[in-house]
Amino acid sequence: MQVPITYVYHSCFCMKLGDSTLVFDYPAKAHRNAESEQVVAKALDGAHAYIFFSHSHNDHCSPEIILLASKAASVRYILSYDVPEMIPELDIEGAVVVEPDEEYHVDDMKITCLDSNDLGVAFMIQAPGVSVYYGGDLAEWTWPNLDEHTKAFVEGYFGECLDQIKAFGPDIAFSNVDKRLPSLGGAARFIEHVQPRFFVPMHTFGNTLSIAEFAGSLHAPDTKLFVYENTGDQVVFSV
Repeated sequence: MQVPITYVYHSCFCMKLGDSTLVFDYPAKAHRNAESEQVVAKALDGAHAYIFFSHSHNDHCSPEIILLASKAASVRYILSYDVPEMIPELDIEGAVVVEPDEEYHVDDMKITCLDSNDLGVAFMIQAPGVSVYYGGDLAEWTWPNLDEHTKAFVEGYFGECLDQIKAFGPDIAFSNVDKRLPSLGGAARFIEHVQPRFFVPMHTFGNTLSIAEFAGSLHAPDTKLFVYENTGDQVVFSV
């Protein structure tokens, strides 16, 4: 199975699964560049679309996706529980509103949600022929100013989530590589523990140089990374 993945900006990606196109966390204008809208519009044009929002922070969520999806052949919205409340334009009839620790069936996908340690959820998606993890803002948020007790709590919770993600066994995993954090949000720990076949780094705020730096520092021969530079860059993973 061929799975094309296209980088849009920050934590937004388009992924094609057979006849379906999935879009994750299309952000507000302040958190995307001029090319982002065109790339997503092209991906959605005529597609059977599934729009995922992991939470309502504006670097992950914009109601402007509604207009871009208007040319899709069909569209389903999968929204974290906080999105309809915080962004009324996305309180859409027929949307699947998801909660942590719950399982949902959307057409031929089974979606299980983890509780993010920032806001919203992370998605574990079982689709025909492929399993996908999309983390949203679930990460190892060990900021330098944290006291040792809080730091240990954050690391412990992230470790518990990694156990669940490993048990799920994603072929493709999207998770944060955030240069603001000494741990980069736990990316190396994620890859070492979960061992996905393919890893898509995200949460760069457009600083894609950090992706190449991370790739150069990583020793993970069994995991392929999507090392992208510009909006519209694409990789095709064979699952």
